[in-house]
Amino acid sequence: TPNIVQALLDEQRKNPRNLNSLRTGLTLGTPAQLQSAESLGIPEICNVYGLTEAYGNTTVTDSKLPLEQKVQTVGQVLPGQEILIVEPETRAPQPPLETGEILIRGNVTPGYWQAAEQNAEAFTEDGWFLTGDLGYLDHDGYLYFRGRLKEMIKSGGINVSPAEVEQILVSHPAVELAFVTGIPDDSLDEKVVAVIVLKEGQTIGSKLLADHCRASLASYKTPRDFRFVCAEQLPLTTTGKLQRKRLAELFL
Repeated sequence: TPNIVQALLDEQRKNPRNLNSLRTGLTLGTPAQLQSAESLGIPEICNVYGLTEAYGNTTVTDSKLPLEQKVQTVGQVLPGQEILIVEPETRAPQPPLETGEILIRGNVTPGYWQAAEQNAEAFTEDGWFLTGDLGYLDHDGYLYFRGRLKEMIKSGGINVSPAEVEQILVSHPAVELAFVTGIPDDSLDEKVVAVIVLKEGQTIGSKLLADHCRASLASYKTPRDFRFVCAEQLPLTTTGKLQRKRLAELFL
């Protein structure tokens, strides 16, 4: 959905139209990207989280919630679904506000077709589906998405979530899009780096962006290198999805 919203924003700059009849369920964008949908004049935005294995949506936000809350959380669990947050390696349940792997139980597929080995890896013995996604629940049961487990960057022996760093980067008024990845580094194993698309007419240097990150993040999460590109230079699939594995090519 963020890609579609971005395309609509680009078109609106060239050929403005009244879009207030639109309604949308957004998925897994940064708060700034989701808020940009509201700037199109879309009055009712729902943020959602779900997987094909869970029949689509598992959580959804009420469209009547304040916008600042809707762009941060992916909502509360729907009837027929359960969510559990666990420590990824030990699978110990995590308390509220602690990030871990998201597990789902309830309206979930009974398994992958003729794939016993894959099913053994995807389900716990008591029926929880391992999503491979990271997130946390607050005290009111709202889920906050924090990226993919396989996208975690191991820098200096510490895990860094790209989604957390991206959220801080796009909060800068000069930044349109931000994508964080890791590249090989002799001393750190992986070095945290960021690919930045600036808003039209905006300029900013690497040092100022790094300072912006340090104001909200631990130093080990702050990108050590930046690449400034235009949107057309991003590695996308034919359907417009970002190819995260190819981001490192912009540095190497």
